[in-house]
Amino acid sequence: MDKKDNLLSISEMAKLRKVTTETLRHYDRIGLFKPAYTDPSSGYRYYTISQYEKLGTIKELRQLGMGLTEIKEYFNNRNVRKSMELLKKYHEQLVKEIQEKKAVEKVIAEKIAFMNSIKDMPPAGRIFESDLPERYMVTYGRMEPEKEDISYALTRLEASMDEVAPVLASNRLGVYSGMQLCRITEELKPGERFEAAPFILCDRKYRKSEYFRRIPAGHYVCAYYNGFWATCSEFFEKIEDYMKKNHLEQEGFFYQIYQIDITLTDHFDETLVELQIPVMKC
Repeated sequence: MDKKDNLLSISEMAKLRKVTTETLRHYDRIGLFKPAYTDPSSGYRYYTISQYEKLGTIKELRQLGMGLTEIKEYFNNRNVRKSMELLKKYHEQLVKEIQEKKAVEKVIAEKIAFMNSIKDMPPAGRIFESDLPERYMVTYGRMEPEKEDISYALTRLEASMDEVAPVLASNRLGVYSGMQLCRITEELKPGERFEAAPFILCDRKYRKSEYFRRIPAGHYVCAYYNGFWATCSEFFEKIEDYMKKNHLEQEGFFYQIYQIDITLTDHFDETLVELQIPVMKC
């Protein structure tokens, strides 16, 4: 009887387990999964149907992320205890990966929802008033004069946070300043920037961080504008006029939040910054 009778060719075994023939050849070369018989004249590899189970186990362990060397060690005198310990270890890793991917999915969904909501925002240039709740941020609290210093500080802040996805391309980045609008409009030349401290909006889980700060609840004069922080003194003049007409005066820091920035678009006219100025009646 021919030794190849009742054996599976390499292509038949590969098709059964939905792997490539090259994968089986590689497993043979490293001694992980050797054929039951190799034809000495042709070099063709043949397998028994009982080997189907072992190849299935190898495939499952690879799907769990196990390396080939570790799989070889596993097949060296495997037993129930060894199998249980291995499966528990990789099950824990798998659960952790799934949780991380769910967290990433949640962040991406929030970013998509935010971008869909942009069309419902007030048009750029319109001034309005809003009551805003208490919010939280992380910030070094240092006033930076240059755009590059702002970007560097935001990058370092993000690196210090325990986030599952990049903070960039979200409406959580901004700067704040304690300067009065009247000083900005009177003292700064067109295009000249004022000093501002960068921040990232966060939740209360960062309350133990030394960089954690509260943004007080209150009544705010708000507006959206196209551009970058502190570059539109003419627009600030319009807000100052609005506040004077409505008998409002600035109360504390004002905030500029990047709603759409260069992480989302290369077109300047698509950038959008939200200005929030805490006010009180005077």
